[in-house]
Amino acid sequence: MRRVSGPGKFLCGVLLMLAALPLQARVLRMEVDALRSGAANLQGVDVRLDWRDGASTGELSLDARRLDVPALGQVHQGLRWRCPLSRDDAGRWRCEGQVRSDAGAGRLQVALSGEAIDAMFASAGASLDYGWQAGAPDRHRVDLRAVPVAWLEAFLASLWEAGQWGSGRLDGRVDLQLPADAPLRAQADLVLADVGVDTPDGWLAAAGMHGRLRLAYAQPGGQTAVDLHYSARGGEFLVGSLYVPLPDAPVELALALRGGDDGWRVPAFSWKDGRVLEAAGSARLDTAGTLADLDLSLSLGELATARDRYLSGYLAPAGFADLVLAGEARARLVLAGGELDSLSLGLERLTAIDPRQRFTLAGLHGDLRWTAGTEPVAGALAWDSAALFGIGLGHANMPFRSAGGQLLLVSPVSVAALEGHIRLDQLRWQPPGGGNGARFQLGATLEALDLGSLSQRLGWPPFTGTLGGRIPSARYEGNVLTLDGGLAMQAFGGTVSLSELVMERPFGVAPTLSAAVAIDDVDMEPMTAAFGFGSITGRMDGRIAGLRMVDWSPVAFDAWLGSDESWKGRRRISQRAVEDISKVGGGGGLMGGLQAQALRLFDDFRYARLGLGCRLRDNVCVMSGVGSAGDGYTIVEGAGLPRIQVVGFRRRVDWPTLVARLKAATEGQNPVIE
Repeated sequence: MRRVSGPGKFLCGVLLMLAALPLQARVLRMEVDALRSGAANLQGVDVRLDWRDGASTGELSLDARRLDVPALGQVHQGLRWRCPLSRDDAGRWRCEGQVRSDAGAGRLQVALSGEAIDAMFASAGASLDYGWQAGAPDRHRVDLRAVPVAWLEAFLASLWEAGQWGSGRLDGRVDLQLPADAPLRAQADLVLADVGVDTPDGWLAAAGMHGRLRLAYAQPGGQTAVDLHYSARGGEFLVGSLYVPLPDAPVELALALRGGDDGWRVPAFSWKDGRVLEAAGSARLDTAGTLADLDLSLSLGELATARDRYLSGYLAPAGFADLVLAGEARARLVLAGGELDSLSLGLERLTAIDPRQRFTLAGLHGDLRWTAGTEPVAGALAWDSAALFGIGLGHANMPFRSAGGQLLLVSPVSVAALEGHIRLDQLRWQPPGGGNGARFQLGATLEALDLGSLSQRLGWPPFTGTLGGRIPSARYEGNVLTLDGGLAMQAFGGTVSLSELVMERPFGVAPTLSAAVAIDDVDMEPMTAAFGFGSITGRMDGRIAGLRMVDWSPVAFDAWLGSDESWKGRRRISQRAVEDISKVGGGGGLMGGLQAQALRLFDDFRYARLGLGCRLRDNVCVMSGVGSAGDGYTIVEGAGLPRIQVVGFRRRVDWPTLVARLKAATEGQNPVIE
C-alpha cells in the first residue's frame, strides 16, 4: 500500500492513540516501550506533565518514536505534541498546541474525560474533528472541513487498493467502527470538490468531480459489502471506452457491491441523468474481474445530448466522431456466463446524419429483438427515408425474427432508389460470441438503377444506362466487408462488371477496397462524349485487375483499356481524340507518312487498333500500349491514308502526373503535339 504525506494522516493516528491511553492516570512522566490497541500501535512512547504548584494549567508533552494505524494503513515516525493542559468546570481536560511528525505539522486541540474524547486538527484552512464515546468504545467519528483528499488517501486505499487519489477536497462526516476482533466498518457522508482519482492500468480516471457521496462499507462474515450513492454535479470520468463529461445539473448514481471468494456481485445499480440517460440493472464479476453476468436496461430520451455526453468514446473509434443524432432509444442487454443471452433495441423518431455524407437515416423507428434461446421472437425496423453515399433510399419496413443466436430478415424488402429498386433478399446478424467477432451477411438484387442519376450523385461524368446485378452474399466480419458474386452495369451499350470486392473499415478511418473490374463491348462514341474526350468510334474491352484503394484513392492496380479486335464496324478517331491521347501518353508524338501539320487538315482518321495500359505500384504507373515503338509504346496504330500512329515515349509516369493529364484531356485543354 502506498504511503502518503500530509498532516491529515498524522492526526488519524494520534487521535486513535489517545483513545488507548490510560486517561485517568495522574503522573509526571510515563515511558512505554509499546502500546497496542485495536485501533493503533505505539512504540517508544514518552508522556510528560509539568504542573507547577498553584498553577491553573500544566504543560503536556507527548513523544512517540513510531505510530501504526493498521486499519488505515498508516505509519508515522517522530511524533511530537506540546500543549498547555487545563481542566474545565465539567471535569474535562483540554489541551491545544502544535503537533509534528515526519508527515507534517498542524495544530491539535483535545478535550477528554473518562466518558469521551473530542479533538480537532487544523492546518492550512482545513480541519478534522474527532469524537469518541466510552459507551461505544469501538466507534469513532471524524468530521471534515475542506480536507485535502491526500490526508485520507491511506484510509481510502484500505477500501479500494487500486485507487490513486489526486487533487480535491472533502467536507462531511466519516463514522468508523474498529473492534479489536472484527473487521473495519465505515459510513461516510461527504461533499466532494474538484476530486480526482485513477487506476494504474488506466481503466478508470476521474477529474474535477463535484457532488455528494454517501458510502457504507462492511465485511460481514468475511465478505465485503459496499453501498454507494453519489449525486454528481460536474466533473468528468473515463471508464474503459466510456468518457462522460458530467453536467452541472445533478446526476444520481446508486451502486451495491458484494464481494467474496467467488468474485463480486452487483445486486443493483442505477444511473439517472434526467431524460438524457436512465440505466438500471445488476451484474456479477468473476474472480478474474471479468464481467460474467449482466442485466442492463437503458433509456436515452435525448440522443442529441447523449451523443456528446455518453457516446463519443464509442463513436469516434468507429469512425463517426462527428455523427449527428436526434430522437429516442431504449435497450435491454442480458449476459449470462460471459455470453450475450438476449438483446432488445427500441427506436423512436431517430435521425442519424453523417457529415461526411456516407449515410443519412430519418424517422428510424421500431423494435429489434435478438435471443440466444430456441424460442423465436419477432421484431421490426423501419425508416421514413435514407441515403447511402448520397444515393437516396425510399421508405422501408423490415420484419425480423430471432432464434438460436441469429437475427434474420423474415421476407425480402424492396426499397426505391435511383429510379429503380434495391431488393434486400436476405439478412443475417450474429453478435460476438464463442471466440468469434460479430458477423453480418446479406444478399441483394439491384434492379434497373439509373446510371445517369448515380453519376450525378457521385460526381462522375454523365454516364447513361442502367446498373443491375445480384449479390448472393455480402459478409461483414472483423470490420471487413466481402462480396460474393458481383455487380454488372449496363453502360454505353456494353457491360462493366465488378467482382472480388473486399472492403476493410467501410465506415471507419482510411477504408480500403480491393476488387476486379471487367469491361466488355462498350461503345466508345457515347463514352468519350460523356468524358469530354475527343470522339472515337468502335467498341472497347478492358480490365482492372488487383485494384486496391485506400481512403478511396488508388494505390495499386493492373489496368488495360483497348479496342475490341472482333469489332467489324467503323473505327474512326477524331483529331481532338488524337491530341487527348497524346496528352495522356506523356508528350508522345504522331508518326506516319505525312507530317503532323498536314494531319491537321483532317477531322478524323481510321485506326487499326488502340490501347493503353497502366500498372500502378508505389505511386508510379508503368505504361504500355498495343505495341512497342523503340523505347516507347504505341497507343494508336493507324490504318489507311492519312496514316497516323500515336506513340508514348515515357513508360514510367508518376500517378499524380497521369491523373493531371487525364483531367486536362477531359477538360478540353489542348496539348502541344510534336
